Amino acid sequence: MMMRVSILLSRRSLVACPSASARSLSTLPSRFHAVKQLHAHQTTNYNQQRHHLFSTKTRRRRRGGTSPNSNRDLSPQQFLSIANDLLDKVESAVLKLKNNNEGLEIIRHPASSSGDASDADDSEFRQHLGQLEIKVPSIEGPYDGGTYMLTINADNNVALQCLSGNFTYVYNNTTGEWVGQEDGHSLLGILTRDWIRQCHGVPDF
Repeated sequence: MMMRVSILLSRRSLVACPSASARSLSTLPSRFHAVKQLHAHQTTNYNQQRHHLFSTKTRRRRRGGTSPNSNRDLSPQQFLSIANDLLDKVESAVLKLKNNNEGLEIIRHPASSSGDASDADDSEFRQHLGQLEIKVPSIEGPYDGGTYMLTINADNNVALQCLSGNFTYVYNNTTGEWVGQEDGHSLLGILTRDWIRQCHGVPDF
């Protein structure tokens, strides 16, 4: 009797297997559709994140020159006053460190005139509204001495020549900071970084 039951169950199992396989095959299209939908959803999320990333980078690059609260909202007199305050701040901070840096020279140039262009040897002479020149001596370390130039330009921006290169800055009315026209970095931030690479002491800008 037990042998007959076992044989009967085995036969039923053999009969059941084809139907189970058929059910499994019948679900393949729905499974494929689900996987396809998941892939489409993940692709959409990736594209959205990528678009957000590049949009953020674009806004950061344009923050300095295209900000609605930049130099364009200032009158020429207001801009010149704020720019001179910047030169005063840098000059004052550097003067405090002069005793720590033997051979350091600080020169404040007044606004240039049209007559200065004929006297200059540089064919690329450009009129300015004021300039601060800082001559840094060579000290022990990986960086040689050099000259820092902070120039107020007539077209309502400030130019900086430093160890990292040449940059143009605009004033942000909202934050009260001078920021890079190309990428929005801080003028005083990069000036501080370059200074401590070449000189002794940290300026309190």
